Amino acid sequence: MSRADALVAACCLLPACTSVTVGEGGGETITGIGVVRVELPPTKGGVVAVKRSGLGLGWDDLPAGGAWLGYSDSQWVIADPRDCQLLVIIRSAAEAENAAKVLSALEGSSPCVVDHTNTLQP
Repeated sequence: MSRADALVAACCLLPACTSVTVGEGGGETITGIGVVRVELPPTKGGVVAVKRSGLGLGWDDLPAGGAWLGYSDSQWVIADPRDCQLLVIIRSAAEAENAAKVLSALEGSSPCVVDHTNTLQP
């Protein structure tokens, strides 16, 4: 067995199985075998945001989720319409500037915010 074969075998045998539950109570579950990264960006209001990337095999029961084999990259926002009449998703610095103006104009209401840039202060 060559070194390359040994390295490939080690990489296939070393990854672990991970199961992550997101949400409150009966949340959604992400299960992966391989390398899986799950990020929960800062949120405000009754919303849960999930960003998942992975290399390997996995599945999830999130809306529009499913199984993956190889590299996968997905993002979800789970919001209850009773709690989130307005949902603001920020993915860049320019969007953060605009969102700050809109949110200051909406003072007194409570919109749901997902801030991928982590620039808005709660």
